Amino acid sequence: MSTSSNAANVQEDKMVTTVRPNQYAYTWEIQNCSTWLATVKGVQSSFQFPYDESVTEKWVLNFNPKSSSEPDYCLLGLEIVNTPLDSKAKIEVEFELSMETSTGCIIQKSTFECDFAKSNTWSYSKFIKREMLLEKVKIDDQLFIKCKIVTNAKVSNDKKLTKKLPETLPGSLSNDLKNLVDGEKYGDVTVQVADQRFLAYKGILSARSSVFASMFEHEMLETIENCVTIDDIEPDVFRELLRYIYTDQLTPTSMDKMAHKLYTAADKYDIATLKSLCRRHIMAKLRWKTAADTLVLADMHNDHEMKQETLQFLSGSVAVNVTKTTGWKTMVQTHPHLVNETVWALAAKLPPT
Repeated sequence: MSTSSNAANVQEDKMVTTVRPNQYAYTWEIQNCSTWLATVKGVQSSFQFPYDESVTEKWVLNFNPKSSSEPDYCLLGLEIVNTPLDSKAKIEVEFELSMETSTGCIIQKSTFECDFAKSNTWSYSKFIKREMLLEKVKIDDQLFIKCKIVTNAKVSNDKKLTKKLPETLPGSLSNDLKNLVDGEKYGDVTVQVADQRFLAYKGILSARSSVFASMFEHEMLETIENCVTIDDIEPDVFRELLRYIYTDQLTPTSMDKMAHKLYTAADKYDIATLKSLCRRHIMAKLRWKTAADTLVLADMHNDHEMKQETLQFLSGSVAVNVTKTTGWKTMVQTHPHLVNETVWALAAKLPPT
């Protein structure tokens, strides 16, 4: 006697709700605060943050020195300007807004909660009395507006249970090619930079830079001898340029140390992605001490976007401090036309008399 059983394949479905916590911190420094408060009109906005390009959720702080509904108070607000979430998602945010002096003394601090899926803008029209704010910052006339954000984005998706496959090993191409940057064994062309020699591959350089491609395509003495001499770039800067050409990466501290020089090299060798990366870092770190140097850099390389943003920065309350820097004094001698452009930008910001 034989028996048989009929087995049925069962497809199991389920809904998975996930919470993705994200935390951000941002500081907005305002120098010559009393002049700035008296000069600007309406809502002023910070740069978007976080600066990390991999994060699509962007925020800005909004500050109105004279709240439209409460004229004796300053308005402070938070706005989400970009989010990767779909219409089903909630953007539940807990955030802390504070104002501090340059010594870290807290002038005003409050914590709030808001669902930014309902409205992308939140503001507090009576955050602080303007008279009180001016009194607190009068020692050195500096104000630090700080924001700490914790978001919990809840997203629900239907998922089908499937067999879990083994994880694959991460790609190692970039790490493997790093060895070529610092190695001295492999390459078909030698690049002489000052007193240092770098071995490289013509094919890789040509694929990444139209300038190198043009150089190797022509029957030049350098091509015949497989040696190229570069005399307008420092060895450390060229090493980072070569690292980016090979791996699309830079060492962690290179931007802080040589962003202006890397920008110049990227522009010369037509590496648009590195130039864009340097521009973003330079503008993110723009301060009154570096503003004049940045303006000269933008002008020399015909970078209209960076030039306009720098002029807009210079037209604010930092203008007095900038004129005391070595960069400004050098600019007066080498690029006097930029002094006029800065004055015009400042004049355009001043209220009519």
